[in-house]
Amino acid sequence: MASWLDIAFRRPPATTTPKQELQPPPQPPSPPPEVGMRKKDDFVGGSLPKGPDLTGAPMPPPLPDDLSNASPMPLPMLVPPERLPPLPPGAVSVQEPILTLDVAAQSVANKLADGGPSAASKRLANLVTDPRYPPGFADELLKAATPTLQAMANTLGERAGNGKLDDDKKDAHGKLNTTHETLKNLSTVANSVGPEGVKLLGQTLAAATPDKSELNQFDDKLAELKDEKMPGLDKLAGSLVTELEASGKGKAAKELRKEHTSLAELPPPSSPPAREWQWTPGRPLSEAHNAHSTNTRGDFNDAVKGKYNWLEGDVSMELNDTGRIEMRHDGTHEKGDNLTLTEWLNKGKELGTGLKLDVKDGAAFDHGFLEEVRAAGVPDGLLMFNYGFDEVRKQGPKTREMFPNAMIAINPPSEGTLQEKVDQMERLVASGEITQPVNFVFEYGSHPNTPEMVAQLQRLGPISIWRGNTFTGDSVENAENKLKDLGIAGMIDLKETALENPSRVVKEGIDKAVNVAVDIKEDPGKYVDKAKDKMKGAVNGVVDGLLNR
Repeated sequence: MASWLDIAFRRPPATTTPKQELQPPPQPPSPPPEVGMRKKDDFVGGSLPKGPDLTGAPMPPPLPDDLSNASPMPLPMLVPPERLPPLPPGAVSVQEPILTLDVAAQSVANKLADGGPSAASKRLANLVTDPRYPPGFADELLKAATPTLQAMANTLGERAGNGKLDDDKKDAHGKLNTTHETLKNLSTVANSVGPEGVKLLGQTLAAATPDKSELNQFDDKLAELKDEKMPGLDKLAGSLVTELEASGKGKAAKELRKEHTSLAELPPPSSPPAREWQWTPGRPLSEAHNAHSTNTRGDFNDAVKGKYNWLEGDVSMELNDTGRIEMRHDGTHEKGDNLTLTEWLNKGKELGTGLKLDVKDGAAFDHGFLEEVRAAGVPDGLLMFNYGFDEVRKQGPKTREMFPNAMIAINPPSEGTLQEKVDQMERLVASGEITQPVNFVFEYGSHPNTPEMVAQLQRLGPISIWRGNTFTGDSVENAENKLKDLGIAGMIDLKETALENPSRVVKEGIDKAVNVAVDIKEDPGKYVDKAKDKMKGAVNGVVDGLLNR
């Protein structure tokens, strides 16, 4: 008889073949000798400081002196199969199976051995934000992973006490941004656990934080995350301040209080104020007004002043900070201060607008892009993931599992006639390979141009249209009317044509050319041709507009 776990994971019933026992995960190797051994007064040995309970929650159990022999926590009840999200016919789960508590905790320890605290904290954050686990799992996992958490905190404490261990240098595991990424992931954990878990995080960090007024990049990275409005940062920093003061580490607490408060002083959470230009899930996509480019701080702020209920950003890996994700359209530097993915998500979440994520760099998926979006806590109904046709086949199933109500925007394949492209996009959804809600995205001038083609796709999801500067001499108004006459029911996002505003088009081309040129010193041959292409495109845009008048 099949168990509910077999049903949940779509496994066949057990046969008479003897079950092969899984080997226990390898134990983490002994850590390398510490660089610059800490002084006795810098850290608290043995048990973590208890401190007063300012959260209103019961105290966590005292930590044993030898954390390696800590008793495992009781296993929580796994989520029953009827609560699992449904999969389309014939599809298999692309997420890992649900793990028991001890296996999940060991997987965090393994990540620490393989990739250090930034990798281990990311693993912990991904587990506690996975909605497939039952309520209370995050707190139990944090307790079970306490030895690993303490090892992470010790590394952070060492980096706080030794300014040579900076984030722009690789750590012992070859990772950059160790302090920033670890604190960022622990903020996600703090945002997912209850008061008892938040207290445990603060205790563990406080035990490892040196009592100094100079904490090097430690307090700087906490301040950066505060500026990015990182969810859970206020709880993490507030618990740390509370426990530092409780354990008598006044110098460190005073330094952190320049930017943060204790838990007891945190204001109660409040809902963002209602705005006229918000997006309500379920509204017809034809009512969307999209700000096409909001990657930089200036562009984002300009969009907020406009009448937009959707904000679009381009997802790329950072150029100057290896391993981090930022909002950037081009493969080279752009004019302005590009927002990080975290900051862009959190600013958009506060506004309550729809957020369209156009992935320009597929490497972002390998660096936790989807997990970072989930950690931000933006409601599914306010998210749209814009993928190329090949990318949607690779990343669409996982995206749908993680965000059941998000819109997946499908772009046409690169090869074939227009009808062949429409047929392929239709089959992708009709077969259940990618499930709804979806919309089909075309560039103006390359879109379905008959009512029959429009109806073929729109039985499955609306068609959305975008346009750059150089494709027609039509005005925006005329182009929109043509699309409405065809029955287009999705988001219409058309820029001014080159004819309507030639000076703006040329200026944009010059700006891009200049931004490319700043990198010429590093690789002249690589960037000069790109700069020429940008200028040529801007000039051709004006010419095309005049010819099509």
